[in-house]
Amino acid sequence: MSLRHASLAGLPASLLVAMCLSPAPALRGVQRDTYKDIRGRYEGLSLRLRVDLKAAGRATDPNVVSLDGVGYPSERSPILFTALDTVYVQRITTEGGTRIGLTVYRSQEEADRLRASAIPMPSMANPNYGRTLATFALQGSTSVILELKAGNKDAPAQLAEIEALLDRVFYLKSEPTREELEIFVRRHTGWPISRLRAATGLAEEDIRALLKEAAEPGGVDR
Repeated sequence: MSLRHASLAGLPASLLVAMCLSPAPALRGVQRDTYKDIRGRYEGLSLRLRVDLKAAGRATDPNVVSLDGVGYPSERSPILFTALDTVYVQRITTEGGTRIGLTVYRSQEEADRLRASAIPMPSMANPNYGRTLATFALQGSTSVILELKAGNKDAPAQLAEIEALLDRVFYLKSEPTREELEIFVRRHTGWPISRLRAATGLAEEDIRALLKEAAEPGGVDR
């Protein structure tokens, strides 16, 4: 008798019945066809951000988005891309379990430039090569993790959740409302008017009026 069979034979009958009747553990991966569908729809697109994205100092410290909200890397991480920026989704990957990873660059041109020429070649004479490589990557890219609750046995629910999370990060099928643009101006009162105009598309006189309102007591929260 094998060791496995011997160990099972020694178990009480009630425990064996419970083991047989207990439900199988839920599969916690990203359904293969769902992943292919998402890649086909969104990989390689330039999309406008709804939220700020911070620089991800390490692969284990990305921007994390779930149905519970948006989590950021360390508080010391600088904001790399600001809400309303248009960025380039260069790559979409599976990250283990029900996690989808996005590699986001400022633009496709920036992604191509960093990959092709800006990153120095490895050299035995450059002991800081790894650190230099990370520095170049941080200049124009960051990572986003989508954490899903739906398991891969419910592909439609998983696909719907991924798109809902993407829509929390980007304007997928809509544009910012006037109210969102005005809120943006009030929250970035330190920016030059030219930069606010470029980000929002609002007229200069409207921006000046919003900045004046924001300077009043309680104005930023309006």
